[in-house]
Amino acid sequence: MRAVIRGCLLALSCAVGMPAFADEAVSVELVPKALVGAGAPAVVVHALVPLAKLELDLLEQGGPRKFELASKGLGAGKTQRFALELGKPSRASLSGVLKVKTSAGQTAEMPLSFEVELLAPIEVKVAPEDVDLAKKRVRVRTSRPVRRLEALLIADTGSSLGTIEQRFDTATSEPVIEWQEAGTVLKISLKAFDADEFFGGVDLFPWRVDIPHEELNFASGSHDIAAGEVQKLDASFTLIQQAVNRYGKLASIRLFVAGHTDTVGDGASNRGLSERRAQAIGRWFKKRGVKIPVLSAGFGEDVLLVETPDQTDEARNRRAEYIVAVEAPTIRGRSPWQPVP
Repeated sequence: MRAVIRGCLLALSCAVGMPAFADEAVSVELVPKALVGAGAPAVVVHALVPLAKLELDLLEQGGPRKFELASKGLGAGKTQRFALELGKPSRASLSGVLKVKTSAGQTAEMPLSFEVELLAPIEVKVAPEDVDLAKKRVRVRTSRPVRRLEALLIADTGSSLGTIEQRFDTATSEPVIEWQEAGTVLKISLKAFDADEFFGGVDLFPWRVDIPHEELNFASGSHDIAAGEVQKLDASFTLIQQAVNRYGKLASIRLFVAGHTDTVGDGASNRGLSERRAQAIGRWFKKRGVKIPVLSAGFGEDVLLVETPDQTDEARNRRAEYIVAVEAPTIRGRSPWQPVP
């Protein structure tokens, strides 16, 4: 962001009868805003004639900052950028003077008074519940109000579904972006822009593949996989490998194994048992040859497939989930995944 400083150079030489030259010596621009990590506010001087010396002296009004910057020489047509390093995100009102001396010995000065600001990057956050692929919409939360959103959609084939833009009449910190494009979305690259066109971004991977499978039968209270159950895991392994072969080149995918129980027994014991069973299944897949990272979690009786009263023996609730995804799934607000050793 640049702005021309609307001031005039006062020719000091006029005091001794020398002709005024300042309007033809330099042009000056102000870069009033910058983003942390991407530069600093600045005064930019363009030499219209050869200059022997430039001096910029500025003080912060009511503050401690002081800038004394100089350049010894500048050829005609060249540019000198005086960076105003604020150190941390803040705003400052500065005033002072720009002094110029040409190679011909003429001198002049420009009084300056302006505001500068160093901005923190825009933080962009999206909670799992804010992504609705069915309705093709995403709600975003930003650290400061923004005026537009941009989203690049990538399909699960690796091809682009297009870039979507949403503009807002009023700056908002909870913008929503929607799209109509057909296709299964693998990745959403979001950028949020403020009124000055500074932006922050985040990449979302809302995509997942749930591997269909036949549930394992475990002995009561046990997490050991019986020999007769291995064929079920072999069938699941084949489907997992197909997913890895298809999507592994498009993103850093992982396998998540979630364990669930019925309501027989106390909640803490069921959660521990489901964790051990999920980890046992995860270890089996790793030993069988799954090369992507494998993580497991136990949810016990917290996420029932079939709602039942307490102490109900319901086989459909004794189950596992095999999920291939990029981002860790959040199940009922929990995401307690741990790597399978």
